[in-house]
Formats: sequence, structure tokens, C-alpha cells
Amino acid sequence: MSPGPLGGGSGSDSTFSRIVAGELPAKWVSDEPDSPVVCFHNRLKWARVMLLVVPRDFMTQEDMWLDDVLQDALRLAVEVGEEHCPEGFRVLSNFGRGAHQSQLHAHLHVISGLAENIAAAKPLEEWQETDGTRVQRQDIDGVPHADLYRDDLSSSQFEFMTGEGAPNAAEAAIAHAKSFSATGFRLKANYSMDTGGPRGGQPGLFMLGGGQLALYV
Repeated sequence: MSPGPLGGGSGSDSTFSRIVAGELPAKWVSDEPDSPVVCFHNRLKWARVMLLVVPRDFMTQEDMWLDDVLQDALRLAVEVGEEHCPEGFRVLSNFGRGAHQSQLHAHLHVISGLAENIAAAKPLEEWQETDGTRVQRQDIDGVPHADLYRDDLSSSQFEFMTGEGAPNAAEAAIAHAKSFSATGFRLKANYSMDTGGPRGGQPGLFMLGGGQLALYV
């Protein structure tokens, strides 16, 4: 899928690269010098907390989600989400204009509050096995096509997001999405802070696509 005329520029001239280099201002959350990823506040105010986790080096959304740096990005997303969002949070990335991606430079959104659409998702089919990752078609209001991906090893969303479960699920989800959702798609996961269940809630990564999606909050 071609990224299209996305904003923010590319390479060292991209908006996020210039923020990382200190050429543009940001409200920082994490800027550890030995880490390949950083975190700062999004300028949008559509939710109480909106954070961006960004790789230091320029790469596209697909590059990040299929690279080893994804594990660093997801671990940082969980860390800052648990710190800043006691009500729970969602982690997501948009791919393409049809999913409202605006910056070419790869990034994860960490947004306070759980995504109601995926929380209310209902299964449409039985689980199918795909190279160690399970996938199940889901019914989500207003979404043309939705799948839920998970593995057999993670007992919680914390284990799934900070281990190998989410990267493996993302690889399968992206391969599927690119085959039918040329205008764009979204990867999205809820992370519950309810202490009555497994840490982070039940494991799983949703792929939403098939046409123009609503705004990501």
C-alpha cells in the first residue's frame, strides 16, 4: 500500500525527527538516551491524555510494526499508559489516509480511556490458526471489516503487549489488511487498569479496515 501524500515530511526533515533532534518544541514524557524510542504529548486535546511514542530514527508505520523496535515502542507505550492513565488506555496506529494517518514518520498513539467500539466487539466466526497466531472475525459497529489477533501464550494484555505476542499478531494483521484494505487500516488495542482481572485485561490486537474509518479516538 502506498503511503500517499502524508504530512510531516520524511527522513531527518520529518516533524517527529526534528522534535527528537530538539529543533522543534515538545512536552516530553520519556527521552532516555539509550532507548530507540521516545514519548511526548500530542498537541491534540481530544482526550484527557494523548501521547505519542515515536522511534528516534525515521521509519514508516509499516517499517516500525514489522521491526524489532516495535517491542521497545510497545513496552514504552504500556509504561507511560500505566503511569498517566489510571482509567485505562488504548494503543493504536493508523495506516493510510483511509484510517486518518497524518504523519509519515512511524508512531503509536497512547490515548486515555478504553475504545468503546472494540470493547463492544462481538465474534462472527470461530478462531482460526495462522502461524502460531489466532485470528477471529469480529463485528464492530461502523467498521467494514475487523479481526482480533492473539496468541496462545499470553495470559494478559500486559504479557501480550510487552512480549512477542503483539509483534507476531501485527505481522499477520498487516499482511491480511494489505490484501483487501488499500485505502488504509488501523491496529488498535485496549489496556484496562481494572485490578480485578489480569494485568491490562484480556490479550488481543484488533485490525480495523475495509474502507474509510471514523476518527481514531
